[in-house]
Amino acid sequence: MKDLYNMYYILNIIINFFKNKKNKFYDFMKWNNYAFIILFILIIFSLITIFYNKFNWGIDFTGGTVIELYFKKPITNINYVKSLIQNKYSSNINIMSFNNHNYFIKIAKKQPIIKNNVSINYEEILDILSKQLKQRYTIKNIESIGPSIDNNLILSGISAIILTLFGVGLFIGLRFGWNPALSTILSLLHDLIITLGLISLLNIEVDITIIASLISIISYSLNDSIVTLDRIRENSYKLKNYNINMYQIINLSINQTIKRSIITSCIILIMTLNLYFFGGILLKNFALIMIIGVFVGTISSIYVVSAFSLRMKTQNNSLY
Repeated sequence: MKDLYNMYYILNIIINFFKNKKNKFYDFMKWNNYAFIILFILIIFSLITIFYNKFNWGIDFTGGTVIELYFKKPITNINYVKSLIQNKYSSNINIMSFNNHNYFIKIAKKQPIIKNNVSINYEEILDILSKQLKQRYTIKNIESIGPSIDNNLILSGISAIILTLFGVGLFIGLRFGWNPALSTILSLLHDLIITLGLISLLNIEVDITIIASLISIISYSLNDSIVTLDRIRENSYKLKNYNINMYQIINLSINQTIKRSIITSCIILIMTLNLYFFGGILLKNFALIMIIGVFVGTISSIYVVSAFSLRMKTQNNSLY
């Protein structure tokens, strides 16, 4: 209840801030060339990061071993132990805490098998934990599991994403025109590439929740882009008999929708920040990716969609 009250209070501050602001007109397109260059560099950097760092695939994709431990005394220096183990065994091993007593050790199946179908070195890992923490533990459960997502399912997922992008492009093309459709597809690809680059750079474990967050980011970015494109289309028809060029129409449209975009982004950020700090370890990465995606998606709806729209205007100075 307290969190809901805080969210309502912060939301009111944001809304009142925009109500009290005078209707200033900002020349967003003034910076579109600079934004274009910066975003292009970020995309190249993200692709290089993905190529060299790869992804830290979780047990959902690789299979492996899950060990549940219970410590009688609360643990205060677990981050130090995490770094010791992960430095020795790479990112194939992940330690998750649900409280100061219960811990899960997840070992991705990238090691040979030596005992009872359990991944190698788990006993050595437990020995390191016992020595470094200077206390004994109780093994509550050891489970060796196979990947819940196989290669066929991954290929099906990629195919579904491609078909979804095609369907989105077809809908926007029929509704708004083919130039806006191409702008939107490029915007969604921009959001995905930069977000995936950050996932690779931060070595975030890729599991089902990360896939869910990526789908949510696509939905948010798509919604934001359509709102901007719809206002551009509406203003293009309303102002077609006036001596106003496409640069001015796009600027006007962004100014008319920017408040709505920022308020929507703030609402999502408030919810995801609550998930990040209070949602527990399982939702932490999901919330982090959502926070990144909201920033990237908001920027792309302003500068990627609009900048491409400006560059793809027709000869009669119209986007449609």
